[in-house]
Amino acid sequence: MRKSTRTAVLAAVLLMPFAAQSVSLAQAPGGAPGVTVQLVHTENIAERWGFTGRIRSPETVELIARVEGYLGPRQFADGSEVVKGQTLFIIEKDAYAAAVEQARANVQSAQAQVSLAQVEYDRARQLVERKTVAQSELDRALAELDGAKAGLAAAEAALRLSELDLSYTEIKAPITGRISAAAYSEGALVGPSFGALAEIVAQDPMRVAFPVPQAALIEVQRDGQKPEDVRIELRLADGSTYSEPGRIIYTDVRADSSTDTVEVIAEIDNPDGLLTDGQLVEVYVVQKEAQPRLVIPQAALLLDQQGPYVLTVDDTDTVQVTRFVPGPQRGALLEVIEGLPEGTRVITAGIQKVRPGMTVAPQLASAAPGDGVGSGGEPAPTEPTASGGD
Repeated sequence: MRKSTRTAVLAAVLLMPFAAQSVSLAQAPGGAPGVTVQLVHTENIAERWGFTGRIRSPETVELIARVEGYLGPRQFADGSEVVKGQTLFIIEKDAYAAAVEQARANVQSAQAQVSLAQVEYDRARQLVERKTVAQSELDRALAELDGAKAGLAAAEAALRLSELDLSYTEIKAPITGRISAAAYSEGALVGPSFGALAEIVAQDPMRVAFPVPQAALIEVQRDGQKPEDVRIELRLADGSTYSEPGRIIYTDVRADSSTDTVEVIAEIDNPDGLLTDGQLVEVYVVQKEAQPRLVIPQAALLLDQQGPYVLTVDDTDTVQVTRFVPGPQRGALLEVIEGLPEGTRVITAGIQKVRPGMTVAPQLASAAPGDGVGSGGEPAPTEPTASGGD
């Protein structure tokens, strides 16, 4: 009996605030309490998926000397932009230029040997036709002519090699991009085995690589989405959105077994050089064409042990509990999968003043239906999640 008494007292204490609220609401001046409502409505929303990615240069080249020699004056500033074909380093040319001249002289000598051998062969052929000399003389002359021609070919090949070595004394940029600091100073001895002189990193366009979970890829494939149906948006370290849109160019052919993700590569223009190789960015994959979706304000969402619900106002201005299936958050909006027909009035402000079954005085919110949604019906950017979805 004593236990029952304590229980009854405790229940009375716990219920006192609700009873007091009921009395105050019922006796409030002006009648029913006022609440703010918004309509369940349709917004054109572009689907967004958020990921974390890294910027990659499409081309990175190490400059290595192909011939050995001493470096002359450097032809660029460390960290500057260089263009394809621009001369960057010069190796002392004197020895290689002399080798070219020697090779040309050898070619001229070999040409003279060929001319002489040709004359000897023609004379021997005429004598053989007159039966003045034996056939063996003609055979010997032919062999000498063939040997002279082979010597000329070898001399010409040596000339080409020496000219190639001479051309290697000027080290030119094989690509357009930004060059690193030089690893060797003027006067240093360099060569093929001395390591890279500098590195060039292509800057425009750049690429961004980001891992996408297998589950997200399967969902996109089932929806029939193609790379050309989406665009890539980047958020930089300072929180700003990068101005240039990107495009997916390929998906890796293998999944990472440790993370169950597939790497996706997108290309994005970098005219101002804001993107740097290795830079960490937030990546958003956004549908190009927005789709109509049923939404409510995020502020209307309530949760209890049975799950999500909202307080709605029916045709008689009575508060009802309406349970529904929510979808992804779209900025300040929440997508409705099912359970809330379009046009339903949901309470967004004054929720703490009412309870189910109470009659209220609803006032339609003055905020635009798309409040909290980006221009073009796109949701305001949200933080990327590990699952790849908003």
